[in-house]
Amino acid sequence: MSAATPSTIMLVHGACHASWCWDRVVPLLRQAGHRVVTPDLPGRGERGRPGWRWTLKAYADAIIEDARQTGGSVIAVGHSMGGPVISAAAEAAPELFERLVYVSAFLPVDGDSLASIAAMDKESDLPGASSVAWLKGVVTINADRLKPVYYGDCSDADLDWVRPRLVPESLRPSITKVRLGDNFQSVPRSYIRCTQDRGLSIQMQDRLIARQPCQHVATLEASHSPFLSMPDQFVKALLSVI
Repeated sequence: MSAATPSTIMLVHGACHASWCWDRVVPLLRQAGHRVVTPDLPGRGERGRPGWRWTLKAYADAIIEDARQTGGSVIAVGHSMGGPVISAAAEAAPELFERLVYVSAFLPVDGDSLASIAAMDKESDLPGASSVAWLKGVVTINADRLKPVYYGDCSDADLDWVRPRLVPESLRPSITKVRLGDNFQSVPRSYIRCTQDRGLSIQMQDRLIARQPCQHVATLEASHSPFLSMPDQFVKALLSVI
């Protein structure tokens, strides 16, 4: 698929975020001629409240439902926690996905969970960056760690915009093992590396790509959230790998 060919691009947000995080890149992708879909995962907006009820399967099913509603195949772009989500969705319904693109995302092999990948990342500053409420089944980002871990190259104004929009994240999807087989392997993959990421270190990103090879790889000198800090460069990188 050439970036010049109109595609349906589905942007899948990460933990504690929602579709608003893509606001700066959506118009750029549409200007390039692409159809853009920005679903909210369950546990936010019209899809309920976070908690133990939500599973990785529920997240994947929501993405599958949204993909079916497009009437064709989609390029699914997963940021961070969105990586396991689009992987599980592709395993369940590979015919709906033209390509999977991982943006500084947790790219699993069969049997991984987000939590197990995070535990392997010894260069990450993620430990201590969030708090778990086990009774409620949610995790929240600690306010003092938001900028250094997730938004290191963003302005103070960016952070002021982000903070009130963040929500607690349901815990179960992050601790659930992803089961992947031939269906998942049949869908082409790409990865956008973010070299300054402190939530998922560049060393770990490279390990993930080595374990689960991707057809195309692009690199941004960015922190964890390039869709906010450098939307133009992000869109250019995305179009280069689809």
